[in-house]
Amino acid sequence: MDTKITNFIQSIYLLPNEILEDVLGHFKYLEFPKNHLLLQQGKTCKHLWFMTKGAARYFYINEEGKQMNTWFSLDTQVIADTTSFVSQEPSEENIQLLEDSEMYSIEYSALQSLLQKHHSFALWYIKLIEQHYVAQIEDRIADLQFLNAKQRYQKLLNLFPEITNRISLGNISSYLNITQETLSRIRADKF
Repeated sequence: MDTKITNFIQSIYLLPNEILEDVLGHFKYLEFPKNHLLLQQGKTCKHLWFMTKGAARYFYINEEGKQMNTWFSLDTQVIADTTSFVSQEPSEENIQLLEDSEMYSIEYSALQSLLQKHHSFALWYIKLIEQHYVAQIEDRIADLQFLNAKQRYQKLLNLFPEITNRISLGNISSYLNITQETLSRIRADKF
């Protein structure tokens, strides 16, 4: 098993070796091409993915047919529509790969079985949700409420320094909730 997935799992919450081996046995290694949809709006998120290489965007299509980006994942990050995954209800967003990507996947049913089997894995899952969902959502809401466009862009660059080399400016401007022209002015420091 790839050390990246082992290190990632252990970075969330340290699992005893025998439990770690059981957990790792439920992950499947996958490779997908650029533009592959991991999740389509209206479908239930049945997998939790740990990307080891690649880029993804989360987006929905509004009533006017416009794509609105809500999040990006680059390289060693968790990918899932957490609301759909936890509730096993249809997703309101799409998850699309923006680069050829490599990842490990675990199915919802396997994860649920492991949660019931191992107390320490249940603690691991709580930490995962806290770190990769609750904190991100709270942060995103605060950013949209309290930061101006230039501050949101700078924060995105701090989080993902190489993002402008990997994600289109159109996708970045959509995520920042600004026009591409405004993003160009910010990048040219004319804002």
